[in-house]
Amino acid sequence: METLSSSVWQRKGSSVVFDGAVLGPLISEGAVVSLREALGWLREPPSALPVPGRTVLISGLQALVETLPPEEVTRFLVNRVEPLIKEIQGRWPEHGVVFGFAAHQKAFTETPMDDAVLFHRRDRHIINLSDGLWNGSAPGYIKRIVRAGDDPNQEVIVGYYVGRLS
Repeated sequence: METLSSSVWQRKGSSVVFDGAVLGPLISEGAVVSLREALGWLREPPSALPVPGRTVLISGLQALVETLPPEEVTRFLVNRVEPLIKEIQGRWPEHGVVFGFAAHQKAFTETPMDDAVLFHRRDRHIINLSDGLWNGSAPGYIKRIVRAGDDPNQEVIVGYYVGRLS
């Protein structure tokens, strides 16, 4: 999986981000909308996104992924959240869609063969976020978002990004 250290994920595409140091400034800027509000945009899109800047930080996806029965999570992601990503990308292509998670980095793993991103729920069920959010994007399309760590040669994984869904 390739890494991405630029901030392009804040201006286009969609991502899952779980690092508080990276999410903090977006929260402070008022870029946060609830998943419920964002899903409402599928029925009645606003004329302009109700956030300052070019990033829409959507909260609440982790709670949904953690609480729905495992067999329903992927179905919900494919039928509701993936269309939301496509709607935002089609209507406002100069904005990045970020799903904020409060989970630790260790709750996420990558599969080396197909570059899938897996989320490990607290109840030990594993959810394939790549299949649900990004239509099982082919290897090479999902990028690992990184930032500099405390050690100058260290990179910290802060999330995962896909440039565009078709």
